Amino acid sequence: MITTRSFAVLGAFLAIGLAVFGYQVGRAVKLGREFDRYFTVRGLSEREVKATLVIWPMRYVATGETLGELQTSIASAKAIVTTFLLENGVQQAEIIYGLPDINDTIGSRKRDDVVVLPRYNAAITMVVRSRNVDVVKVAIQKSEALIAKGVPLANQDYGNRISFEFDGVNSIKPAMIQEATANARQAAQKFAEDSKAEVGSIRKATQGVVDIQDRDIASPELKIVRVITTVEFFIK
Repeated sequence: MITTRSFAVLGAFLAIGLAVFGYQVGRAVKLGREFDRYFTVRGLSEREVKATLVIWPMRYVATGETLGELQTSIASAKAIVTTFLLENGVQQAEIIYGLPDINDTIGSRKRDDVVVLPRYNAAITMVVRSRNVDVVKVAIQKSEALIAKGVPLANQDYGNRISFEFDGVNSIKPAMIQEATANARQAAQKFAEDSKAEVGSIRKATQGVVDIQDRDIASPELKIVRVITTVEFFIK
């Protein structure tokens, strides 16, 4: 039998339930508003590093009136360049020999009042790939000596330029990300102070792109590595 006391107990439970529900709804709304209270800053980490690898394509030309003469010219030029490299500290294992690109000019040669050039010419590319960056850089600076030896280097097109590379990013990236994130928090704290607020926890963070540039045109073996992080902080 339902009594007045039963209604009272049921009413009390209902009131408690509504109160708890109201509290939870209010708390959810408050948390939702706090979740929308954040700002975005960027942090930077920058380091100067030295190239760990140098790739030096050496392109030169050999000529000959016959294929036999051309072959002799190619072998002579190859020996001169190889000797130059070895004498300047480059290791034999660091030298890569490419196939010659041979051109027959018989169809374009003229003999009337014009100096006749050799019928065949060959462009040869040798590549030095080394981690002895300082040694190779010195050799590059001395390469004009090949002119006196009869083997001038040809102009390097865009795809055959000397390249100094740094391939040690993965070894320094974690520390740089940590440093960039700390830099971002410093910026966030300054922003919060100016806004009379407090910095909360991180809402979201993205690393961004690791950028590697030459320090300057005169020292391509020295690189500037930059890591920029974008961090969203909650506002208390």
